[in-house]
Amino acid sequence: MKSLIVNGGINMSKRIVSVIVSSVVAFVAIFLFGNMNGNTVKAATTATGKVLVVYYSNSGTTEDAAKKIQKQTGGDLVKLRMSPNYPSNYDKLTKVSKRQIDKNIHPEILNKINMKKYKTILLGFPTWYQRPPMFINTFFDKYDLKGKTVVPFSTSMSSPMSVNRPYLKKMVQGKGINLQSGFRANSSKSINKYLKKNNLIK
Repeated sequence: MKSLIVNGGINMSKRIVSVIVSSVVAFVAIFLFGNMNGNTVKAATTATGKVLVVYYSNSGTTEDAAKKIQKQTGGDLVKLRMSPNYPSNYDKLTKVSKRQIDKNIHPEILNKINMKKYKTILLGFPTWYQRPPMFINTFFDKYDLKGKTVVPFSTSMSSPMSVNRPYLKKMVQGKGINLQSGFRANSSKSINKYLKKNNLIK
């Protein structure tokens, strides 16, 4: 009788251990399967994390570039809205943008963007008066981008991206932003070259 009780206890212990092991294996399998199916790993990410392509375009040139970048990266696409909006007439636009520079006016950005879900932000703008427009100052003032990577891209037929960099560096100073050198996005070739080189292709 004693031997039977002992053996029964051993068998019961083995069954309990078996049930525990099976439960753990099942839990791990469910967790991994969930991750593989996108519950915690988003499909629209690159090696640098979830991407946002945010831009302002007046003539449509920067918008075309932003759409090409969005298609290549698979990120979210957001067009910035200003208050007051910039005039579409070229002569009026030049006067407004120059006045903002001279008076250090930061126009209001109306968009409410949840930046928490983005790791990499591609920021597009035209180059006006050999520098970024003043709403770029507003952008860095408005949004908390600490710990994020910002890749600026500009569109200009005459000004290289390098003319914008001193201004951009000053705007992000002390904000904990990983500012990249960026690129001029005037053609599909230059866009593809930069994105591929920097691991931003989806």
